[in-house]
Amino acid sequence: MNIIRTITQEEAESFWALRLEALQTNPTVFGSSYEEALHTSAEVVKERLRCDGNQFVLGAYSGENRLVGMVGFKRETSIKAKHKSFIWGMYVTPSFRQHGIGRLLMEEALRRASAMHGLDLVLLSVVTSNEGARKLYHSLGFETYGTERCALKIGGVCYDEDHMVYWIPTLRAKDEV
Repeated sequence: MNIIRTITQEEAESFWALRLEALQTNPTVFGSSYEEALHTSAEVVKERLRCDGNQFVLGAYSGENRLVGMVGFKRETSIKAKHKSFIWGMYVTPSFRQHGIGRLLMEEALRRASAMHGLDLVLLSVVTSNEGARKLYHSLGFETYGTERCALKIGGVCYDEDHMVYWIPTLRAKDEV
């Protein structure tokens, strides 16, 4: 049985261990690098886990309460951009993939986003070669609105990224439909 819940600041160590695993296991799908992340202070890690009205990090926990997946969410806070938010750091440990955990994480993130007053859209970027993630995001209602060529460059090899948007459904007055 898998549980999806907010990762707390008290769980910073297990969160960071999973984040480092993600960066080391799948270096071509994250904008951050394992080498740079190794130098991140405990205070910065805890700040990433600060849960407020504009940001949270969800964790997927296996039956033995082991953190096996995560996804981050952050809403823009400036007056002109607070209608937007973005997903970051989506990852499920390899031995737990193909069991619907990524879908559960994303569904919960989108459920929480949809409950935020004035939020219209959720953005994310995904490396074009990451077919599994792209398929998941499309199945959840994300649309590709552009592709950035050579968004990441690792060892001299370029990786393109699709930029995707999820429009939060809103109730409209009958005369607008």
